[in-house]
Amino acid sequence: MMIQRTFRVLIADDMQANRALLRAYLGRLGFETLMAEDGEQAVSMYFEHMPDIVLMDLMMPKVDGFEAIQRIRAAETDRWVPVVIVSAMDAEYDVVRGLESGADDYLTKPLSYQIFAAKMRNLARSLDFQASRKEAMQREAAVADAMADGLLTFDSTFRIVDANRSAELAFGRVRADLQGQDMRLLLSQEDQSALELKFLSYLDGQSPEFIGHLQEMNGVRSSGNGFPIELCVTELPVTDTRLFIATVRDISRRKLVEQQLADNTARLQQYHDEAESEAELAKNIMERHIRRDMLEQSGVRFWISPTQRFSGDIVLSAKSADGRLYVMLADATGHGLAAAMSGLTIVNDFYHAVEQQVPIERMVLEINNSLCKLLPVGRFVSAAVVCVDRLSGEGGIWVGGVPDVLHLDEAGRTVHRYASTQLPFGVISMESSDVAITSLSLGQCEQLLLCSDGVIEAESADGSVFASAELERALLGHDPKERLFSVMEALTAHLDGVAAHDDISIVLVERGC
Repeated sequence: MMIQRTFRVLIADDMQANRALLRAYLGRLGFETLMAEDGEQAVSMYFEHMPDIVLMDLMMPKVDGFEAIQRIRAAETDRWVPVVIVSAMDAEYDVVRGLESGADDYLTKPLSYQIFAAKMRNLARSLDFQASRKEAMQREAAVADAMADGLLTFDSTFRIVDANRSAELAFGRVRADLQGQDMRLLLSQEDQSALELKFLSYLDGQSPEFIGHLQEMNGVRSSGNGFPIELCVTELPVTDTRLFIATVRDISRRKLVEQQLADNTARLQQYHDEAESEAELAKNIMERHIRRDMLEQSGVRFWISPTQRFSGDIVLSAKSADGRLYVMLADATGHGLAAAMSGLTIVNDFYHAVEQQVPIERMVLEINNSLCKLLPVGRFVSAAVVCVDRLSGEGGIWVGGVPDVLHLDEAGRTVHRYASTQLPFGVISMESSDVAITSLSLGQCEQLLLCSDGVIEAESADGSVFASAELERALLGHDPKERLFSVMEALTAHLDGVAAHDDISIVLVERGC
């Protein structure tokens, strides 16, 4: 066996040769040693150094081994220190007298190293177990005292055997006052009867569910004031007597918080109901303001998926009296109502420009400068604006801050990209010369795809983004009428149930086949 700890051995023998031999044996076995030349010195060194084992000769000057052992045993506490007599006196009388004096074992000289080593290893195992047991008990006591919950150990008569620090604090009583007290007296009178009835029923074998069942009761502090507690009783697996542990948790603060939460919840529900009503009204007003009927009648295909009730993405489309189709996809910074309000300011300007049949350059200029005046610093609206003659397919496009607008042929291939070359609306004021419009020619069965960055930045559960390549794959090879649904399906599959982090909007502008 490997000795897990280093133990000190006190050697008491008046013969130098004997002490040297024992010291050599013990050193080989891994023990530390202390040396005493007579019984009086042995007793003195024992109390000074507190050795783990004592090897005691019997025939020594001043104080013999018998008396030295008796003095050591007379002062011992709960710490067990094995005393082994090592003597040439091998008469039965001497062995019996030595063991009755308090020795734990008896070895006769001359020593057999093998027997001596075996006995010392056996003692080391016992001491190691004792030390481990003591450390475990100390850890258990420290853990119990460190627990936030009170612990009351009691017997089948409700007598408290022990209590931890938290129990002292909860009931306002020191451990010495709690020990020996009837545990029922720590509860309100009503709960005393309830606990007694359930506990005695359990002892009779009729209510096994009592053990481990959490129940709310009212405790009583030393001041006589009551306080709410949670109590749970478990039985200790002890064979000689039935012992139980009551775990007690002071829930005064929790009850106070629960009441505050209930009050706050009621107020929040009232605020929520009012906000929902107001939000629904605001949504209806905004829907009417956007004039979705004109959007649907314009013939464009679109999909808007907001992350919240209000979308920061706005899609506008309308036909002018001279046959031109105006389309705008706008993406305001942020989400929800604040973003929607930023985008909403462009709606009137857009429809007014369509009614006036103004050139796309002027529409962009007026919307941008209007937003510069209205929006606070840090707020802006990314957008793409298209104006195209549905008969000739000729027109222009302006892109500021949104992903590339894709020009698709009848097979769904990307034949041209219109990249963002201008700042979003509302960043800086512009002059007519600052507005850059790119000419375009939309052929039969061709389409323009406009989208917000919520499409190409949509993240799946593993963090991968949908990206432009995924978008173009979803478009390729599909009939023009089915491409929007194909993109919707691909994007939904990519997210796979994960909520999008940004509003999503897609518009397909087409020239009929």
